[in-house]
Order: sequence, then structure tokens, then C-alpha cells
Amino acid sequence: MKKINLILSLLIATLMLSCSNCQKEKNENVYMEKKAENVMRQGMVIGVNPEKLEEYKELHANPWQEVDSMLKAANIQNYSIYLKDNLLFGYWEYTGTDYDADMKMLGEHPKVKEWLTLTDPCQVPLESREEGEWWSMMEEVYHLD
Repeated sequence: MKKINLILSLLIATLMLSCSNCQKEKNENVYMEKKAENVMRQGMVIGVNPEKLEEYKELHANPWQEVDSMLKAANIQNYSIYLKDNLLFGYWEYTGTDYDADMKMLGEHPKVKEWLTLTDPCQVPLESREEGEWWSMMEEVYHLD
């Protein structure tokens, strides 16, 4: 009888642990789904000055830690810049809740301003850009998670 009780206790403990892990996985999946819903993806494009392309590449090969930290503080993640035929394509995700405030904080930071004094001369804005844009923001027409 003691052996049966021990086996039943182990079986119940295993089932409880299994259910606990299932609930934990379920909660993590719900969190990931909610997190994905709050991501604003941005694609943007700008020209690059061919005479300054190597300088631009060098700057981004050795980014300033303060600028990277400010991007993260402004809730920007997964930021990438690609190059093709003197065009730069940028992609990033915004995960914050107050985009305007985060962009203002980022734009007013002294190290970010200093960084832009080096990178802006390397770039050539598109003629088709919207009023006030430097990089031209792109419309997302397809996304797959």
C-alpha cells in the first residue's frame, strides 16, 4: 500500500509540475503575442553620397556606445541599415508607448546631435520625401511574424 501511495504521489506531483509548466508556457506565449502587437515597425530610405560612403560605413562599423544606448532608451530595437546602389534602407522597431516623447528625447541628446553632424553629410535625402523628413519613411505592405 505504501508503494502505491508513493507512486500515486509521484504521479500527482509530475502532473502538477507538468500543468504548471504548461501554464507558464501559455503565459509566456500570451506575453509574446501582446508584445508583438505593441511593436511599430519602421522602414525608411535615403540616398548616400558616393564620395562619403566609406566614411559612413566606418562610422557604423564603430558606433558610439552613447548613441546606441540612447536608441535603446528611446525604445528602438532591431535597428539595421542596408546598402544597395547608393541607397540606404533602414529598419527598426519601436516598442514604447509615447513615440513623440521618445523621439524628442533622442533628438535632443547631445551625443546623438554630434553623431548626426557626422552622418548627415554622408546622406542624400530623396526628392520625394515628406516635408520635414530626412530619411523617407516607407509604407509597410506586407509583414510575416
